[in-house]
Amino acid sequence: MRNKILSAYFMFLVLGCTPNVKEELNAVDNEATFKSNVSSFMEFTQHFKAEDTDKLMEMFADSVLWSPPVYNGYSWLEKEAMVQTFEIYFKDYDNITFTPGINLPNNNSVDGFWGGSNFRSDGSESSSQPSINPNNIRVYGTWNSKHTETGKETFSKWYAIINFNSAGKIVRFNDWFNVDGLEKQIAE
Repeated sequence: MRNKILSAYFMFLVLGCTPNVKEELNAVDNEATFKSNVSSFMEFTQHFKAEDTDKLMEMFADSVLWSPPVYNGYSWLEKEAMVQTFEIYFKDYDNITFTPGINLPNNNSVDGFWGGSNFRSDGSESSSQPSINPNNIRVYGTWNSKHTETGKETFSKWYAIINFNSAGKIVRFNDWFNVDGLEKQIAE
């Protein structure tokens, strides 16, 4: 009888803890997925530096949509437009490198990779519910390059929202930087 009571108590504990255990396992899976996506992005920067369009584009799903940093009426562009734009950039710039992170005053910096969010400004009821989707990451950092024609070094603060699918391919790519800033640095 005592064994039945202990077994029932044990089952009660296991079943009572299951949501917490699931939550912890999901957190571990989410963290691993997030880290994998960050690693994929850093691989992207290496292919970008090598100006290897083929390897670079293998990282994107065929159905990828891109929102470029220049104003284009807020239109989403398809993969072929990315290829053409990247190839123009590779022709015009060399020694392309990316340094992740946000530079703060007094030589401080913070990590350049973030996933999910805890708050939304749209005022919806779900605004206080965290989004824990590890396939949606934000990236902050600085791209450095050398303008091919003039030999001038350029620096661009950069921000992106990148969405990965379950296969680890990029399906949405939104990036922002001051395109005119490159032209100004070259003209100085």
